Amino acid sequence: MTPMKTLQSHIQKTSSVSQQTEQSRIDRMFSQTLLELIVEKKDQQADILLDQLVSWLYGNKAQIRTEAVTNLIDCLELLIAHREWQRIEKLLPAVSQALTLAVEDDELVWQIITALSIFVAYQIEIGRYAPARKALLIFSGPNALDVASADIREQAEQLVNDLATKPLMELLLIEYLYDRNKGEDAGRLLVLFGEAAAEFLIEPQSLQQSRGKPDALLKLFENIGQVAEKSLGALLHRTTDWYLLRNSIKMLGEKGSSSCFADVTALLSHDDLRVKGEVLRAASKIESKDKKAFFLKALHSVPKQLKEPVVALLGEIPDSSLVAPLADLLDEVPYTRNKAGYQLRTTICKTLGKIGSVKAIPTLKKIIADSSEGGKEGGLAREKLVLAAEQAIQSINHGGKYKAHRAVAETLKVPLKNNPVAARETNIVQIAMAGDQARATSQLFDLIVERVHHRDFYNAERLRERFNEINPNALTEIIQATELIEQEKNGVQVRGYLEIWSNLLRELTAEEFSAIYHELENRELQPDEVLVNQGDKNDELFFINHGMIKSFYQKNGRSVYVKSLSGGDLAGENFFNASVWTISMTAQTESKISILKRSSFARWQEAFPGLEAKLRAFYNRSNDVQGLLLRKGLNRRAFERYQLSRKIEFQIINNLGNSMGQRFKGRLSDISRGGLAMNFHLSQKKHIRVLFGRKLHISIPVAGKTPELHVYGLVLSISPVEEEGNEYKLHFVFDTPMEQETLQQVLG
Repeated sequence: MTPMKTLQSHIQKTSSVSQQTEQSRIDRMFSQTLLELIVEKKDQQADILLDQLVSWLYGNKAQIRTEAVTNLIDCLELLIAHREWQRIEKLLPAVSQALTLAVEDDELVWQIITALSIFVAYQIEIGRYAPARKALLIFSGPNALDVASADIREQAEQLVNDLATKPLMELLLIEYLYDRNKGEDAGRLLVLFGEAAAEFLIEPQSLQQSRGKPDALLKLFENIGQVAEKSLGALLHRTTDWYLLRNSIKMLGEKGSSSCFADVTALLSHDDLRVKGEVLRAASKIESKDKKAFFLKALHSVPKQLKEPVVALLGEIPDSSLVAPLADLLDEVPYTRNKAGYQLRTTICKTLGKIGSVKAIPTLKKIIADSSEGGKEGGLAREKLVLAAEQAIQSINHGGKYKAHRAVAETLKVPLKNNPVAARETNIVQIAMAGDQARATSQLFDLIVERVHHRDFYNAERLRERFNEINPNALTEIIQATELIEQEKNGVQVRGYLEIWSNLLRELTAEEFSAIYHELENRELQPDEVLVNQGDKNDELFFINHGMIKSFYQKNGRSVYVKSLSGGDLAGENFFNASVWTISMTAQTESKISILKRSSFARWQEAFPGLEAKLRAFYNRSNDVQGLLLRKGLNRRAFERYQLSRKIEFQIINNLGNSMGQRFKGRLSDISRGGLAMNFHLSQKKHIRVLFGRKLHISIPVAGKTPELHVYGLVLSISPVEEEGNEYKLHFVFDTPMEQETLQQVLG
């Protein structure tokens, strides 16, 4: 049922039959005059009459305003009957004023809401989401009906729920994600459906549609607001995407109530450190009686990389009972030359200072005394620990709120005490601030090289991070500094990143390569660790930096070897073309790879419009797995394929198994008992990934008693026939293999 029919049906059920009050002769003349002007198409005079009505609504006399409301309702019914939608749209501000004036009169309010609902439903049907949203906000926006009766509020809420049908929300989500023209308005309208939209967005089909666009999905939840909390909590249990998890947790941390604390903190057991870290930050922001117990448990359960953040966050809980467990942790962390150990002890001291309890003073004094007896062991790290303990004591003496004055150099975040490079570092930062980026970059790199040669890795690593402030596009210096530090620390000479990807560097501009480099996520693989499995829908591009990666596929229960990939090779079957992986890849040796997500291109389209084409061309030249399969005669097909050219039609199937949306036309190119391939025209490239992975219903004309054969199945891949153009090839697998007799009937 369409939104118009759904709403009209609901309105007929819920509207009560009311006695019509007698209108004055002036009122009857007003409506009759407007009707005659509309019928006679005297638009200018009709608009003048409506302008007069609007002026009455904003008049000074209460009696005139009340009569104007009644007249406006009559006019709305008249305009709806004559499909004068543009005039209604112009009247929306006046309708909002009328609703405010009549808010205590249930009969008038319901008549206004009814008229608005019909207008909203029609605007949605014709795809005009902005005016639909504007009208919907009049009676469903924040505080719109606060003064109205509970019965009216309930009926208005039901009207909005009737509008929020699943097919409509599916359409709005697709257009929000992929339609540049309608996307913003579609998303804003979807958000108005509030809790219904939030529940819809965490359904498996919605998550699949949004795959690769997590930022867009998260923006919807953010705009839906507090009512999305329950759905966000449920989402944490439905997705394995670390990025989506991390940012959903972050959102709950910023806006969530105590009821979501358990959902958030349960994910501290997640394998990904980034997710664990966000859980800790979110838990520190959510008010809950369980907060202290959670962080004390986390103190002993998190990996060593996260102990320091846990300690730091404990400083936000002003509870003197935390002093004892923190003091115990100090005793557990031995005095060693280990940088991480000193750093953890330093953070414990700072946290004790924030808590501000005098119970911590003996522990802090012991830290100072023990460090003094240790001589020069620990160097700068030891001195930082002593300083932190001294400042913590000062902070406790000032109630935990003491703040030391900072020098100008410290404002630049340059550590001064016993820092051998403080003066030169401050000078480099000031050069960059003055606008001489190239000179600052050169001097910073030289300083890093010097510190590496002195094996001062603390300052070398810290200075490397300065590139992000001074010149994030200085990729050569950033990469070379990273490699130099790692080689000197580990004593292993490895082939350089710039050397490995020199061919790609020649293909791209410095800005384009920088865009890719800053999006990469690095990962290390152990021997036999799986990178991707045959049949996965993974749409990432893998840059092999070091090691050996084996590619193979499964057939008849056995693994068929294809090729081994090494440093400088690329892999990514589903990155450029929507498809499932037809091979598997595992690490043969310890390997290092960089991962580029498909979603990155959405952020690059305007800044680097030719980047995707360049990267695709490089990939096609460097990755020969598919060609190797053909040259070796490695046939992975379970059924023989037959060439066949025939016009066919297909439709998308929803989760209920029903056909939905428009019917597409295509031309069959080949068919087997297991599936088929077809060519079809698609005007907008962005819709490729909307079709990928969807269930389809395909109608194939055949000879015989049945004029058409109907088959159902899944889209496995879509790829362009030519680099430029709107012709695509779609590969499709049947839900169940076709009988040989049926296939012969199709082949004729």
